[in-house]
Amino acid sequence: MTLYAYDIYSGFIEDTINVIGSRDMTLVERYQRLGEFSQHALGLPAAYLEGWEAGLEQLIMSPPAQLTTTAQAVAFLIIMRDAGQRRFRILTEGRQNDLFLPAFEHLNHAEFCGDFIHSQIARYHAPDDHFDWGFLDVRQIETLLIEAMGDESFKESKTAVIAGRLSHMPRADAEHALIDVGIDTQSSISHNIDYLILGSKGTGGTKYDKAQLLNEAGKEITILDEQGFDNLLRSPKRPPEIWSALQKDRFEDLVRSLRHVWAFGLDLYCLSFPYHPEDDSL
Repeated sequence: MTLYAYDIYSGFIEDTINVIGSRDMTLVERYQRLGEFSQHALGLPAAYLEGWEAGLEQLIMSPPAQLTTTAQAVAFLIIMRDAGQRRFRILTEGRQNDLFLPAFEHLNHAEFCGDFIHSQIARYHAPDDHFDWGFLDVRQIETLLIEAMGDESFKESKTAVIAGRLSHMPRADAEHALIDVGIDTQSSISHNIDYLILGSKGTGGTKYDKAQLLNEAGKEITILDEQGFDNLLRSPKRPPEIWSALQKDRFEDLVRSLRHVWAFGLDLYCLSFPYHPEDDSL
């Protein structure tokens, strides 16, 4: 059975739209140079790659009214990949376009799943069943986040400080995890801090004392232990207990991605295509 990849990206879809039809030969040359790397990064089977360079040049220099060939679809996929940053990948045996349906149902908007997997970007649909793409618009992202977070607090920017050492991850990884859900980090306590995270290795020292003084003066800094830190990274609307661990992880990955793109004003989109693991060497 053919493997399929479902790659979730954050980025600016408009960047892709602006490339197509730009008639910029330097962009053609750039993407053709990146082509081999993109093929490996996507894991595209060699059988689908014939003529992709010509398809790429056509999209940029004289785009068709609709995508009609596999070469054009591969070129579109490569441009989309370059426009964003991959957040996570799911591999399946055969196409599974209902892959995210349980997550969207849990967020009370099952109808958004079809847009995420299969929706028009600019005027382009995938030309066949082998390739597909879709995205969520800002209205859908906001609606889903209200369901996941329980309120609209995600609309307010948040900043955290870590004090002491966490027992289960390096500080750099913890800071990255916070940024991943749209929470900025800084190294010292000030009036603009929302969270102080205390690692189990150490007491928090002067950072804890300063946070307490600010709270006594009327500031509201939430002080979290490591369990509170872990909870901060998760959706307040937890996945059902009857779900498998894999389904729960996929749900949390989706919600983290929604939080990230909202915080940074990005788009969230999904690319799906046949996948060949031997080609995924870079």
